[in-house]
Amino acid sequence: MLPLVDWGATDRPALITDAGQSLTYGELHTEVAHISKFLPRRKLVFLVGRNDIPTVATYLACLETGCVPLLLSPDIFATAFSRLLSTYLPAYVFLPSSLATNYSDLETVLISGEYNLCRYLNGVGPDLHPELALLLATSGSTGSPKLVRLSGTNIFSNARSIVDYLGINEYERAITSLPFNYSYGMSVVNSHLNAGASVLLTNRSFFDPLFWRLMKSNEVTSLAGVPYSYEILLKLRFQRMDLPALRTLTQAGGKLSVPLTEWITDICNSKGIRFFTMYGQTEASPRMTYLQPEYMRTKIGSIGRAVPGGVLWLEDSQGNPIEQPDEIGELIFSGPNVALGYALSHNDLVLGDEWQGVLRTGDLAKQDIDGFFFIEGRSSRFLKIFGVRISLDAVEAWYAERGIVAAAYGQDDHLKVMIEATTSLLIDDETKQLAEIMKIHPSAIMISRLPILPRLNTGKIDYSCLNSRH
Repeated sequence: MLPLVDWGATDRPALITDAGQSLTYGELHTEVAHISKFLPRRKLVFLVGRNDIPTVATYLACLETGCVPLLLSPDIFATAFSRLLSTYLPAYVFLPSSLATNYSDLETVLISGEYNLCRYLNGVGPDLHPELALLLATSGSTGSPKLVRLSGTNIFSNARSIVDYLGINEYERAITSLPFNYSYGMSVVNSHLNAGASVLLTNRSFFDPLFWRLMKSNEVTSLAGVPYSYEILLKLRFQRMDLPALRTLTQAGGKLSVPLTEWITDICNSKGIRFFTMYGQTEASPRMTYLQPEYMRTKIGSIGRAVPGGVLWLEDSQGNPIEQPDEIGELIFSGPNVALGYALSHNDLVLGDEWQGVLRTGDLAKQDIDGFFFIEGRSSRFLKIFGVRISLDAVEAWYAERGIVAAAYGQDDHLKVMIEATTSLLIDDETKQLAEIMKIHPSAIMISRLPILPRLNTGKIDYSCLNSRH
């Protein structure tokens, strides 16, 4: 694969930690070369880490040696991790030292900071396709055996595309506001290192005052977030924050409500900050579209246009291209960043490029007369209520327009809505209003309330947790 990082900028800062440690590109390259000596050639490696130097350096060492890392969170349940071990039989495992002691079948070969690189005694390492470079869990399920198979071309091309449309140069500095094992968080690191920029590594949340002190003292120029991140910014009164170096905000990982988009757009305009909304999936390495700041008002709610090197179009249910504006169809993307396909076990890691650069997103969208795309919902996020087709995304959007965070889920003829609220709500009134809006009988609706909705470490709502409550 083409090298993700250009090691030529030896004296420029590459990685900075919230504890004050800093590595130049030259020092990072030396660390990557050291770790590479302990890695096998062309083997599967489970990489269980956080936003820190050992994790990023080991990730880069895997790419340099031709090993294939599977990025996982240390928060993964032990049973899920054991299931992944037996399903994929990696040759090596990189994980926190505190977790390594739980497994008698791991033999430590290198200690890197608070992590152990171990040989997995029960895994000889599966056969790997020559193009396979990286494995990521499908969105929202790090314990699921279903993985996305990515090539080196996928990773490199998307990093270059992001560098292109965001205008990232060697003077930019990002902060890790998302987990590294999450494709969006990974792409922030990839794109900035690809451009010779620097990354401030932290695992602190927006609610931690030190996060914002780090932002200011380290002159961070770019901040990424999912919709939940921007909900937090609203609560924290982001408009009052003094962050003079900040010049770019990006948002992906779900649709941002119109009121929240308007709020953040106004703040960014007043502070001279560029605000990009974007759309992507892990299956696209992960970025597919972006909306430029100058269109945030005139095309509010749009996911924009395809990233450089990509093509977008719509198809109807029969697979015919939709050419008329404002007609809804499935969103299709083509580009060099489209993954090779899925894997369900180690036997699938030898498979080649099954998708041939074309991704059927499963999302329903429309295109306006100017060529801007708008997501209308996910094809799987619909229920049939007494014969009426209900979009769960539309239900959530209706609440968002009222400034209420809600999660819609359920099964046919039974719509469930969990509202995030700390104050009492008149459930009967809410049920009646929603029934009128959705044109269904109130008996098919069950509305409940939680102080805080359960969320994954990516900030997305944990629907499986909500479903298990009922």
